Amino acid sequence: MDQKNSDNTTKKKNKKKNKRSFGKTILIGFLITLLILTGAGAGVAVAVIKSAPNIDTDILNNLKQSSMMFDKDQKPIERVSGEINRTVVPLNEIPDNLQKAFISIEDERFYKHSGIDIKRIFGAVFHNVRTMSKSQGASTLTQQLIKNYALTPEKKFTRKLQEMYLSLQLEKKLSKEQILEAYLNTIFLGGYNTYGVESASQHYFGKDVEKLTLAESALIAGITQNPSKYYPYSKRNEKDPSAYIQRQHTVLYKMLENGYITKEQYESAKADKLKFVDKKPTYTGKYQWFVEPALDEIAKDFAAKYNINEKDARNQIATGGYSIYLTVDPTLQEAAQRVANNPKYYSGLYVPSKYKEYSPSEKTEKKIQPQVAAAIYDYNTGDMVAIVGGRGEHEIGSLNRATDVPRQPGSSIKPLSVYGPALDRNLVTPASTVSGSRLSPSETGGWNPKNANGQYPDRITVRDALRVSMNTVAVRLGIKVGKSNSMDYLKNKFHLSTVTENDKSLAALSLGGMTHGTLATEMAAAYGVFGNNGMYKEPRMYTKVLDRNGNLVLEKKSTENRSLSSTASYLTLDMMKGVVSNGTGKSAAFGGMPTAGKTGTTNESATVWFTGLTPYYSGAVWVGHDKPSIAVNGLKSNVPARIWADIMREAHRGLSYKDFKRPAGFVSVEVCPVSGKLVTEFCRQAGITPTSDYFPAGSQPSEVCDVHTGIPKTEEVTPETPSTTTPPATTPSTEEGNFDNGNTNSGNTDGNTGNTDGNTNGNTDGTPNNGNGTDGNNGTNNGGNIGGNTGGNSGGTGGNTDAGGKPKPPTTTTPPSPTALVKTFTNILGLILWK
Repeated sequence: MDQKNSDNTTKKKNKKKNKRSFGKTILIGFLITLLILTGAGAGVAVAVIKSAPNIDTDILNNLKQSSMMFDKDQKPIERVSGEINRTVVPLNEIPDNLQKAFISIEDERFYKHSGIDIKRIFGAVFHNVRTMSKSQGASTLTQQLIKNYALTPEKKFTRKLQEMYLSLQLEKKLSKEQILEAYLNTIFLGGYNTYGVESASQHYFGKDVEKLTLAESALIAGITQNPSKYYPYSKRNEKDPSAYIQRQHTVLYKMLENGYITKEQYESAKADKLKFVDKKPTYTGKYQWFVEPALDEIAKDFAAKYNINEKDARNQIATGGYSIYLTVDPTLQEAAQRVANNPKYYSGLYVPSKYKEYSPSEKTEKKIQPQVAAAIYDYNTGDMVAIVGGRGEHEIGSLNRATDVPRQPGSSIKPLSVYGPALDRNLVTPASTVSGSRLSPSETGGWNPKNANGQYPDRITVRDALRVSMNTVAVRLGIKVGKSNSMDYLKNKFHLSTVTENDKSLAALSLGGMTHGTLATEMAAAYGVFGNNGMYKEPRMYTKVLDRNGNLVLEKKSTENRSLSSTASYLTLDMMKGVVSNGTGKSAAFGGMPTAGKTGTTNESATVWFTGLTPYYSGAVWVGHDKPSIAVNGLKSNVPARIWADIMREAHRGLSYKDFKRPAGFVSVEVCPVSGKLVTEFCRQAGITPTSDYFPAGSQPSEVCDVHTGIPKTEEVTPETPSTTTPPATTPSTEEGNFDNGNTNSGNTDGNTGNTDGNTNGNTDGTPNNGNGTDGNNGTNNGGNIGGNTGGNSGGTGGNTDAGGKPKPPTTTTPPSPTALVKTFTNILGLILWK
């Protein structure tokens, strides 16, 4: 009887199981039918399924095939991922809690479905339709494995159909345990190419995976959804760990909900404090600073092309066996790092003992201070060729100061925000003169910019103001350009991504006192505009990516757009040559190669820059403490200028001499450096050395210098107050109307008492006086009356009045001798011919 009941029970169970299998088969058939109907038709769907690749079930061995990176000469330099980033472990060494954590958060019906989860698919569709989003997916662990292992992660119907089909096939060939084992060794778990649970366990907790606690297992399982967001070592999460802690709690709750842990285990794990250890090995290779940002750029482009997220893209790149071709010049990269590491540049600098070694994070080793960032860019091709993210040894994944750390650029921003735009908008020429005097509060809104050299000249040329980095001139030009226009140049024409609306101020735009600052890589690319005829080329770090079969997957071409007119870019470049030859950037000169650039210094020299270019490359270097508020005594802009020069010296080894290309249509004109106008003999007599400056043909100055005229300045004479009595007669002057050594006696007051600075009635232009009022001159003022009476009053003593206000009779004078008249006439004729 018992045996019969047992048989009946078994039959009922088998019947229920058969019904479930039958129902499942119907649902699967319905889903595939639905997918076929919503696709391009049954024939196309069959073709797509037939074109799906064959699956090699030896997945773990195939995972060892990593991607290879090549340099600009197509020579292999480094693997994207390798044994250092992935350690394959069998399932029996992976703790049950970790297995159940992944199943709970990623695929809670893993042991019940046959590769695809029908219930989850309909649930996801309903949720996404209701929320009008794509926030919820329905991929099973099997599908994720197929996507990462056999297919591209591209979001297309054809790929999804193949993924579902192959998942069903894989479930027939491998057990659940084999699928789970392959998945846990394949998945990307953050950090620098940390793939698989063993690598993650070592990376975060410094222990073998089999020793993980429940709390640690939940943390690792939670990372996989978004490794960037939940990465514990990110700067954001180090400041505020709430994102990954909440995710860990979510995983624990799902384990409780699915019956894998008890309530007590749940509460205990939540209370368990995570103890991270950074066990990343010290990276002694040569290309870390270039490889990391290059991979970021590739992942971004891959994600955009194939409509996937960057996490999946990074995963695909690292595990897909790709050939990746970078723009790095390995010889220059190594040389730049050697230069940056050389202690000679930092000797004599004083850092407070407490901050001689420093790290922004307690989880990373302290580094020697000050630190350095450098970027070298080939603006002719758009290729970034070398990047230095710091000096000394750094762990893999260390903060890259060249690509990730913006610093206030100081005066190195001036050519981009002020001088280039002012020339581009035809507001000035290099020879224009601008006041270097102090600015009034009404001009600056209460701010008082100062000049480092303590000089505030009344007039200085735009060229010289840039050469000596005169702040008051930069601010005045910034006012001319306008804050909105200056912002537009920085953000949209020079493509500085770190500029914000908070930087819309004269201090930020004219002198570089920005909220965040600028990046070395972006400054190097921006300065390339001056050597590229005003055109900006988008910098690139790779040229192409090929799959394991040699098919082109990605191709990167440098796009180009105009930032400045060719005229403005060349004139700015030419002015910056003076900065290096005879200005603040002398230390950047090297060899005989033409060089142009600009220094930059922040308050108290916390960060110092040199950014410049040659006919081959542009580059940027900054030096400063990792804690920006710490000033380094003795640190001046000559330090980054020397580093820049020595890196460029290495970059130009074996390159032939050439000069910057000057656009057609320029003329060279000698001008007076004081007035900015055409030089005259009087300028030379005043000891002024003329300068040659370039002007677009037709825009060169046509006026002669009006500062050095050969006419001595007149001492002002206060007009005499009329007396109430008749003034006494005076003895006429024998100097009346004479020239003194060819110069006019402006406002001749020697000959006529009362004739101050010309006639009292204002006769200063040589026109006849009608004898009315108080003038008293009945004749003309012979001599042209330049700046007063230059020829003498031959008709009377203009301006003399008696007590009653009536004209005083002219004083009797002795006529000038014939010799004096001849001399006067000769001098007047000479002056007229000169003018």
